[in-house]
Amino acid sequence: MKRIVEPEILDELPADDPAAVRSRRDLRMINALMGGPRWIVRQLEGLGDIERIVELGAGEGELSQQLKRSFPDSEVVAVDLIGKPDAVSAEVLWHQGNVLDYHGFDEYTVVVANLFIHHLKADALKLLGNRLADARAVILAEPHRVSSSLILGRTIFPLINHVTRHDMMTSIRAGFVPGEIPELFGGGFQWSESFSRLGGIRTMGVKP
Repeated sequence: MKRIVEPEILDELPADDPAAVRSRRDLRMINALMGGPRWIVRQLEGLGDIERIVELGAGEGELSQQLKRSFPDSEVVAVDLIGKPDAVSAEVLWHQGNVLDYHGFDEYTVVVANLFIHHLKADALKLLGNRLADARAVILAEPHRVSSSLILGRTIFPLINHVTRHDMMTSIRAGFVPGEIPELFGGGFQWSESFSRLGGIRTMGVKP
């Protein structure tokens, strides 16, 4: 399946639109089913002491909040185009802007993203990979771009609204297959990949 990156409806809706509110609730359910945030936390726990964690595409900030609770001694930075949501605690540092314009990646930083980088086209991903070249580690949970993921997605159509149905299929088609993220991000990391039973590809790169 060829990788296709297309706009998602949720990104175009006002935050208070009822369809957007419902879709964000759907996404929380999908996150729980796919288990990406839990997997990210487990990988971070295996790295020992971490000075700084940067989440790309933090959205409503739920993962960053969870990371701050799990790693209270680490600085947690959330990067997103939107401003800091009211529900996010002051302990989470919020950087409003494009992730490609953020330069706070160094040898003490672990970068994480959950269901975010599939929004970026190949050229942007290569640029992001260059930005992350100095980071200590990169931990990514993304959609697995295979037909079985599309089939699995359709099984929950009765539970989600029209926005989430469209955006979920769009996300899967923009997802990744094995080896794709390491190739786009370039060398410098030791990469490992695994898969969730519910349509996720999990990629981790660690400096030797």
